[in-house]
Amino acid sequence: MFTLEHQDGDIEYTIEKGGFAVIDSELYLSIETKAVKEDVFPDCFYFAVDGLPVKDCLENSNIRIATNPNDEAPNVYVYTSFHACEVEATVELTVISEEEIEVVLHVVSEDVNYYNEKAKPNLFKGSVKLIKKNLGEMWMPS
Repeated sequence: MFTLEHQDGDIEYTIEKGGFAVIDSELYLSIETKAVKEDVFPDCFYFAVDGLPVKDCLENSNIRIATNPNDEAPNVYVYTSFHACEVEATVELTVISEEEIEVVLHVVSEDVNYYNEKAKPNLFKGSVKLIKKNLGEMWMPS
């Protein structure tokens, strides 16, 4: 379960799809969620890490990543009702096996509802177990 903490009220999300891959010592991570309740906004929240250099072992990693201003790898992405331009994320990884990891997210991005003086940063948080996948099987912004 994931929660988007918003000033107008929290929204809960469940995982729809997700996965991870480590290719040439770079981490790719993708999470697609959908709102639990119908008729809420935003109705989905997508999160991705694209090409983050990692050591040989992911075990007990605590990764901090922010949006790359040049929009190149490594980068972190948030899509809700829009593509967030500024994202700061803490990603805690626990390796369960070679094929499965547990991910705990704390993701801060722009307000999903306000674009004026009312706007406040939003926190998206939660945890999920992800299965190793081929990169082509995961959502990645292009």
